Amino acid sequence: MPEPISNITPLTTVGNLIAVFPFLIEELGNFNPHYQQLKDPEMRQAKAGTATIELAAMRGGISVNEMMQFIAGAIQKHTGRIILIDNPVTQGVSPARLEAFRQIMLKLHGGGNVAEAQRQFAEIVKQSLPGEIAEMEQYLIREGVPVTDIKKMCDVHLQVVNPSLQRVDIAVPAGHPVHTFVSENSLLDLVVFHLRAILSATDNAPSPAKHPEAWLELNTYLEKLGELDKHYLRKEHQLFSHLERYGFTGPSTVMWATHDDIRAHLKAVREACSTSDTDFIAANLPALLSAVTSMIQKEESILLPTALRLLKEEDWITIKRSEHEIGYMQSFIPGLEWEHARVGQQTKAGELLRDGLLEMNVGVLTLEQVNLIMTHLPVELSFVDENDTVRFYSNQPHKIFARTPDAIGRKVQNCHPPKSVHLVTQILNEFRAGTRRVAEFWIPFGEIFVHIRYFAIRDKDGTYRGSLEVVQDVAKIKTLEGQRRLLEEEHA
Repeated sequence: MPEPISNITPLTTVGNLIAVFPFLIEELGNFNPHYQQLKDPEMRQAKAGTATIELAAMRGGISVNEMMQFIAGAIQKHTGRIILIDNPVTQGVSPARLEAFRQIMLKLHGGGNVAEAQRQFAEIVKQSLPGEIAEMEQYLIREGVPVTDIKKMCDVHLQVVNPSLQRVDIAVPAGHPVHTFVSENSLLDLVVFHLRAILSATDNAPSPAKHPEAWLELNTYLEKLGELDKHYLRKEHQLFSHLERYGFTGPSTVMWATHDDIRAHLKAVREACSTSDTDFIAANLPALLSAVTSMIQKEESILLPTALRLLKEEDWITIKRSEHEIGYMQSFIPGLEWEHARVGQQTKAGELLRDGLLEMNVGVLTLEQVNLIMTHLPVELSFVDENDTVRFYSNQPHKIFARTPDAIGRKVQNCHPPKSVHLVTQILNEFRAGTRRVAEFWIPFGEIFVHIRYFAIRDKDGTYRGSLEVVQDVAKIKTLEGQRRLLEEEHA
């Protein structure tokens, strides 16, 4: 009986892969002439039964990464399933550099000397290609250093990295998602420059009474800085999602947590502006601007070069197709030089329609009717299966929470900020165990009041099949009083 497969590693056996996915015999044969022998049953039994992907790649004269990525792509093409690739990224980094990096970070964590760490790190960076720092961070996570500890080290980490790293000149055509990220970073750089100029012109103490014009400028540029949220959301819900499929999970945890810190810091500064708390602004705005600048540097020297190396063209096309659903910074419009730049403007309506009717529990509907119902409901729905994998969300035109198709096939834990992942896992485990049926929360967001409910889904035999999330703005509902009956509609 072949073992079920949800991810592959260099040690996954070819025999087990073929037993679960027989179409790989033909696919591998077309991929590399060496694997044509898999079509011979006797040869297949003799060689593929115990051969690992690593060994098969060596025999075929290709890299392990290339082999794993081809297999994962073939499985997705035939079945629609997304197979995660574990441990594909650190093979290009010297083991000595990995170990040296680990020792530096652990010493820093233990209170080591920052200046000495900077010197040691600079020596490593001189020998490293762009993106290898991200691979080293990923290695640290796999070595068992808790993500919370890595996040605590980030500020010191950036003190070490910043003097050594240079922002890489990323040459991609306008319209490519990476070009959009870099262009928005240039806008953020400009906003930070203006805010620092305001601080300098007011001796780091802007005041509505003493500096009325500068105070207006301060509020204007802080509002512009708030546009970074769209930039971060596209990273979190699109770019991180695709990197995870190649086994690269560091950004989904460490960098997302830093995003949340910046958001909270910016919110606090903007609230201080609304109350004219000049002391708070003077004490906290410089650190906020430094955090934004450091994030830009880490994106352009580590994250984006790594993403360009790992992701395939079809990944970028998928990201492009739905990035407009989150949107861009207000003053930015993506260019059209990239050959796939217009893909996000093309509608996919009707592509998945099938002739005939769907037999529901009661009644029958076309697939089009089902989609229309889902997108016109006054609530947002999303469904996570029994394996905690996101399978569906109702794609209303105006969403309370940002969602893009990149979430489909992603583990739901990776769709939440790191600080709340343990709570999501706890709720799902309780649903799975049958000790809980519903979880609900409510959050005021400005003029709306969001009610969030999670329901455990079980089939007729009582087997846990997943979780349904229902999100609704209930601000208006909360104000209802008395009664209003249907007959009263005539006099409305």
